[in-house]
Amino acid sequence: MPEQQGRKTQISLSATFGGYSTAPGPFTGWFGPQAPMVPTAPPEVAGRRMDYQSGINLLQRPRPYEPVSFDDLRALADSWDILRLLVETRKDQLSRLTWGFHPRLSAASKPMCLASDPRIMELTEFFESPDKEVDWDEWVRQLLEDLLVIDAPTLYNRRTRGGAIYGFEPIDGATIKRVITTDGRTPAPPLPAYQQVLKGMPAVDYTTDDIIYRPRNVRTHKVYGYSPVEQIIVTVNIALRRVTSVGQYFTEGNVPDSFIGVPETWNPDHIASFQKYWDALLEGDTGARRKAKFVPGGMKYIPTKDPDLKAMFDEWLARIACFAFSVNPQPFINQINRATATVASTSAKEEGLAPMKHWLTKLINFIVRTRFGYRDIEFSFLTQEDMDPKVQADIRIAYAKSGLLSINRVREGMGEPPKPGLDDLMVLTAQGYIPVGKFVGTMPLVPVDEEYVEPAEGDGADAGAGANAGADPADGVGAGGDASGGATADDGEDE
Repeated sequence: MPEQQGRKTQISLSATFGGYSTAPGPFTGWFGPQAPMVPTAPPEVAGRRMDYQSGINLLQRPRPYEPVSFDDLRALADSWDILRLLVETRKDQLSRLTWGFHPRLSAASKPMCLASDPRIMELTEFFESPDKEVDWDEWVRQLLEDLLVIDAPTLYNRRTRGGAIYGFEPIDGATIKRVITTDGRTPAPPLPAYQQVLKGMPAVDYTTDDIIYRPRNVRTHKVYGYSPVEQIIVTVNIALRRVTSVGQYFTEGNVPDSFIGVPETWNPDHIASFQKYWDALLEGDTGARRKAKFVPGGMKYIPTKDPDLKAMFDEWLARIACFAFSVNPQPFINQINRATATVASTSAKEEGLAPMKHWLTKLINFIVRTRFGYRDIEFSFLTQEDMDPKVQADIRIAYAKSGLLSINRVREGMGEPPKPGLDDLMVLTAQGYIPVGKFVGTMPLVPVDEEYVEPAEGDGADAGAGANAGADPADGVGAGGDASGGATADDGEDE
């Protein structure tokens, strides 16, 4: 039977099994990786921030899935004295900085409002006591406590009955439970974004307009912040056990200062009798509790060695804690040379204070922009921390003399009120301060290829006449001269 003629056709086979496709493509081939599973979630799930626990908003306490609670973090910060000192040091350093409000600079580096704008004084007076109860220093210290220990600083925006801003009151960040949307982010008003948990129950709902919740160290896979105390929690636990062990040396130790041997023929009754006799000799002495003990051994003195109460390991623990807060560890370690200590102290202040100043500056500017509606005024710290007063004065004088800053701007940096007529940039010359515009306008124009030559001494009359002729009478320079243009020395002194 003859063979049937036909056309050869390639057959493509594809199927879907268990949620993935077997169709030929870049994933298939000989021992290929195979196509990925077909997504099962609806399209609106795209962009979800994290894989949170289902029903997380139903839980009644903050940090429900974290191994350490807010109360644990606060207990750790209060239990280790070195850690508490570091927290208080940072609070002291930041709360005493000089701050102020000034015009915001535009993209062209020009002020967006006047330095004398009354709103600047309004903001300054408001933040001198932001909650109408305590001053700026105490207010900042409360925020920094929750920032450094639990990373949950919170401000309640209290308003008057008319809806105006009354104050920003710090509230316990450990009572605030975050509420998230389906995509894992903070809901926008009017939806509640936070709940305050009191007595173990949700008590109040807040929107982002009601409170300002500003953790500093936010991570994409966590709902709550990550404070410096939590970052060194293992080190803190070790340090607490180390401190407990050293404390037990003074309270529960059973090793006396020394032993004294007695003749081997003595029995326990003889030793006890002689011990009572020896102790009676020291009755009433404040050091009687640290007495020598008698044991068989031929009346030989056997001193004991005290344990190492301060070792290199203690310095290592202190260094880790200081590094977490960017504080100089010099007070807790062995002495180092002066130059190294100075460099380390300066570096620690710059590295530690700069991020904290940046965080607080952003917080205040956020309040000014969103609550007050002022976008042309900004907050900043005015002076560097612990700058030498003489160096600071020299810098200010140099800025004023060279015309880089006006005298009133320098006075503003010193916290002094402005003086009339000192808002313009001026340059100090032999004749006194001259406005920059007039100083530039009276400079002689010298071609690039020529060199300016000072007038000869014999040409003084001509030079003086030229100076008087070119001066503006309104400036009061040469105005006392006669009609011929010559001014006498007496006239100049009178002027």
